[in-house]
Amino acid sequence: MHRFYGLTAVFFLMVMGEKIFAQQLQLPPATKKVVRCYTSEVVNEYRKKHPNAETDAQFETWLSKKKQERKAQRGLVTNYTIPIIFHVISQTSNIGSGDNLTASMISEQLLQLNKDFANLSNSRYPVASNTGIQFVLAKNDTLGNTLIEPGIQRINSTVEKWTDYTVAAWRTGYIDSIVKPGSVWPANKYFNVWIIPNITNQTANSVLLGYSTFPATSTLTGLNNSETNATAGVVVISSAIGSVFSPYACGASYGLGKTLTHETGHFFGLRHIWGDANCGDDFCDDTPIHASSNSGVPSHPKSNSCGTPDEMFENYMDYTDDIVLNTFTNNQVDRMQTVMVYSPRRLSLASSPAGSVVVTATNQLSFINCTGLLRVPETGVNTTYPRYRDVDLTLNVEDMASGPAIVTVTTSGTAINNLHYQLMTPTLTFAAGDNFKDVKIRVFDNAEIDGDKTIMVGFNISSGTGVSSGSTAQSVTVTITDDDYQHYGSNTIPLLNEGFGTSGGNLPSGWQTSGFIVSQNNFTVGINGGAGITGQSLYITNNQITKQLNYLNSAASDAVGITPKISTAGYINPVLSFTYLCNGETNASVPVDYGQLIYSYDLISFNYLTDATGNKYNYQGVTAATNSGNIVLPKALQDTSFYILFRWINDNNSIGTNPPFLIDDVKVTATPYPIETTVSSSYSYDVRSGSAASNFKSTNNKAIVFIKNASTNLTDVTAQITQAGNGTAVLTTTGGAYLRTQKVFQVSPSIANKVSTYQASFYFTETELATWGANKLTLKILKVKDGVSLASTLTPGNSELITPTVFEDIASGYITYTGNFTGFSQFVLVSPSTTLPVALTNFSAKPTQKNIQLSWNTELEINNRGFIVDRSLDGSNFKQIGWINGNGTTSLNLSY
Repeated sequence: MHRFYGLTAVFFLMVMGEKIFAQQLQLPPATKKVVRCYTSEVVNEYRKKHPNAETDAQFETWLSKKKQERKAQRGLVTNYTIPIIFHVISQTSNIGSGDNLTASMISEQLLQLNKDFANLSNSRYPVASNTGIQFVLAKNDTLGNTLIEPGIQRINSTVEKWTDYTVAAWRTGYIDSIVKPGSVWPANKYFNVWIIPNITNQTANSVLLGYSTFPATSTLTGLNNSETNATAGVVVISSAIGSVFSPYACGASYGLGKTLTHETGHFFGLRHIWGDANCGDDFCDDTPIHASSNSGVPSHPKSNSCGTPDEMFENYMDYTDDIVLNTFTNNQVDRMQTVMVYSPRRLSLASSPAGSVVVTATNQLSFINCTGLLRVPETGVNTTYPRYRDVDLTLNVEDMASGPAIVTVTTSGTAINNLHYQLMTPTLTFAAGDNFKDVKIRVFDNAEIDGDKTIMVGFNISSGTGVSSGSTAQSVTVTITDDDYQHYGSNTIPLLNEGFGTSGGNLPSGWQTSGFIVSQNNFTVGINGGAGITGQSLYITNNQITKQLNYLNSAASDAVGITPKISTAGYINPVLSFTYLCNGETNASVPVDYGQLIYSYDLISFNYLTDATGNKYNYQGVTAATNSGNIVLPKALQDTSFYILFRWINDNNSIGTNPPFLIDDVKVTATPYPIETTVSSSYSYDVRSGSAASNFKSTNNKAIVFIKNASTNLTDVTAQITQAGNGTAVLTTTGGAYLRTQKVFQVSPSIANKVSTYQASFYFTETELATWGANKLTLKILKVKDGVSLASTLTPGNSELITPTVFEDIASGYITYTGNFTGFSQFVLVSPSTTLPVALTNFSAKPTQKNIQLSWNTELEINNRGFIVDRSLDGSNFKQIGWINGNGTTSLNLSY
């Protein structure tokens, strides 16, 4: 079985006014899925047409016997050197322009292929092995003339009168019947590699990264083999040519050169590691049984339903991203060595008269992240204090270290070392033969709303000459994205609401129209939306003056309408909806003229919007105004800013039916982060002194308390909700019985602190306080010492009453209560009538001549303005004779 992949779309854009014209670099045609490898399918297609074709079983029986023969001859790994010819296909004679790859890119690909085949790509497995097969650039052409560019034949497909691959990708059948026979060099002398910009399968519904011919037996007769002298070799898409040291277009998923390694493995007899079947057989005992192909960047251990505790997804014959692949096993090498000896057109390559030019690499260093930019969230991945996540950067040697060297890793930027992050590998020690070192940075999580921070990571060679500095990718800027700025509430908030007005024909503020190719069909704002559309809308037209809802189906187009930049900072669960209609064209149930949704952070690189199962949002065949329904945007679009692009694509075959893509009533909504209403706890964080604000959330990412203006640094602080509910409970103080909220907070550092001052805001939902009615905005905060039961009688000695500042956000559905406090404890809201009397520890009256001297002591005063002194002669009637100022709120022992 094979697996399809959605590939990130990447463009370079040239902005001209409001129009953007882009050359497609790494994007497959938007309707098509990406297939990592199509070798098995090509072989199976051949067998359907040729009933006498060799079967897998026949090949494996033959190969098993040949492996035994080789073992009987005590066959060790033999070293072979094979000349390679790269057929670089493009539509231009300008080297380095478009698809006409430079010689240096070809050399980097060859270096990567040789590293992979020599087991020099950092495999973790003891069974990883050197294949014994290495490749050189062919020195001479088929006539024996020295090549101007060793190992490269440049072919202009327009000159050859081959079909235009920019309009329609070349199908495997076209490549095998037209392109290969028209360009192949003798397959027994050259390893032929065709580099083609746009490849598809026979049904034209997938983009292929590559495929290979599979070896045949030499002893079975009466069989047709899918590989011939005219087709033998490997096909690879241009965007997959590169290396770890110098990736194509900075790598993406498949730009590090491992596609050629994978396909060359097929050329020498290797099967996919999952055997092209659920729990299938790749006929190598030292590779674990895989349930199916893997993709992306998996993590260990990865068990499966076949009983395998951990899959070998680093194997070159899997489908994971290039950055993951690094392993051929001993048994795989045995297969390749056997095929090399016994299969047609293999062994003769090692003695080819084509000559050789060896590509040598340097000991230069560069970071694998060639963009120099990396964004990572500060959110920790562990649950204990302190929370952190580790970021791994790889410092790669183009070839390998030629001797010892010591490299010092440097950091700078707005992030503070040992506060926001810790450099775990300040020194890297290279020995001869080392081809990479990992740089590890530990990013600490916090609760502080401190914005994004940057770490500029570089290096200096402190001693030794075993490595040297390169010319590119010498530093990486790591941006730590803050996860603590959040909006809170219970109600959905509109972020974009656009109906395009009723007249004027102008784009709303912030909207743009553009296209990835120049075409007569483009978006406009007009009133010709037709039935079901009121006022203006945004739609495709072929006439910007009359603005009819029509497209020219003989003029290919790739146009976009672009929203203003939408910010979801502090929000979750963004949702898109709109009204649309879109007809167009399909071919074999595949949309050809259609609408589509994509998004971008920067209008430089683009991604498809897909549903939960990975299907793109494509629109075709709808002629009446229809609501899109709620489209849940991906989590990647939370807490960020982005554009949504409404895309119209059509070919130029003069087939297709109006109307083209129209959109109206575009809405993007999001939900604030919720308030925690259940018994729960936050993770533990440090709180810095000063005005910095810390946002404590539960482990469910819901608001608990907001702390700022701490007078001292506090470590390992945890916020909790210890009791929850929407009702009230009875609270007893020395002043009487009162009501309190069922919800109770506790804020505590790991080391008890009774002296630090700070401000705290406690979050409630409207529902939690509904029972209080109008009194909810007059509630007070009661601060109760840790360890004191709220069911006991509370006194001024263990409790403190605060009149808070109250903020109600009716639209968002929450209320906060803010107060200033000293020390940490429990917190609960109480009715406004709650009192805590002054706590007297002593009262005395003694005569002094003709006067009476009164004296008293307090140990706690709550909001005490002062004392009224009254006198009575009968114990019933009192008269004020004095006033003594109090000390407000204090827990000091005072004398009066």
